[in-house]
Amino acid sequence: MRDYASNTDAFDSFSAETIPVIDGIIKAFYESKIKNANRLFMKEIYADISSYCLRKGKRIRPILLLASYNGYKKSAKTRDEMNKAAASLEMMHSFLLIQDDIIDQSATRRGGKAMHIMTADRYNARTRNKNIGADIAVIAADVLFSNALELAAAADICNRARRRFLSVFADTYEMTAWGQILDILNSKPVSLSVKENIPLDISLMKTAYYTVYYPVLMGNILATTGTPSEKEAIEKFAIPLGLAFQIRDDIIGVFGDEKETGKPADSDINERKFTLLIHNTIERLPKKEQDEFTRRFLSTKASDAAYLKKTITSSGALEFAKSKQVSLIDESLSALGKLSISRASRSIFGGFAEKLRL
Repeated sequence: MRDYASNTDAFDSFSAETIPVIDGIIKAFYESKIKNANRLFMKEIYADISSYCLRKGKRIRPILLLASYNGYKKSAKTRDEMNKAAASLEMMHSFLLIQDDIIDQSATRRGGKAMHIMTADRYNARTRNKNIGADIAVIAADVLFSNALELAAAADICNRARRRFLSVFADTYEMTAWGQILDILNSKPVSLSVKENIPLDISLMKTAYYTVYYPVLMGNILATTGTPSEKEAIEKFAIPLGLAFQIRDDIIGVFGDEKETGKPADSDINERKFTLLIHNTIERLPKKEQDEFTRRFLSTKASDAAYLKKTITSSGALEFAKSKQVSLIDESLSALGKLSISRASRSIFGGFAEKLRL
């Protein structure tokens, strides 16, 4: 396996070049929306959506799409229209974050207020509806969804490529939605079972395909007609990397620093999310300790958070997760060499994989 550790600079450089372009497209899009809106409340909500989308973030999905497009096109320069398609992914990501914060009742995102908190602050004085913030935010998310489709449709792409792109676009967000539903069904549960690895299904549907596989596939089908063999090669590269991304997120969701993550520390513990970390902890505990851990996890008491974190560590689940994350990244890097992309894009992908190591 080639050593990709030196390629983190390639990913950082491409990110630094790409993020301002993506943000510029989103900013211009909403400036036009605000200018042309004929109602004050529309202008206000467009402005809130714009500021939410443009908060500092990694822009991973548009970056991977564009690196993939360039790599399969064997071009060092991205067509401007492809940047619009990529920007639509970032807008869709913001749409999902708004939903996620409402579902999880999170007050912050990316270092600022969650959208439903912003809308509550803006409109609370106008109504006796105590749910006004969430009510408006969930509809604002629908507006954002339609805006993302509008931007993607506006890209000057040949009709065949557009059809391929929109087909994958639809698959992406339908699978992600099913993953979100499965996650909701297994947050704050009344019982737990490790016989079925439900957290693995959630990680695949909600993260691995959404974050890595589909953006890379989108770049491929925008640059080429796509082939089953290349689609399979992309999957072998992307899925292990997407799972490594989720394991990293699971660890940060329990042991992370709010200043670094931009969302509340202990968020996954407080929400009692049935993650791979929790699944692996239960598997490793003796029966008596397993019952105690499960009982406290199901209780939802905030006072049990310290016990749960300590047990995740003492059971060996945390170290196992870190080791598994490394092996998944290595598996992905081994598959990277099989992709029919340019050397420059291979370096960007390799650099991204290396940056995921804990």
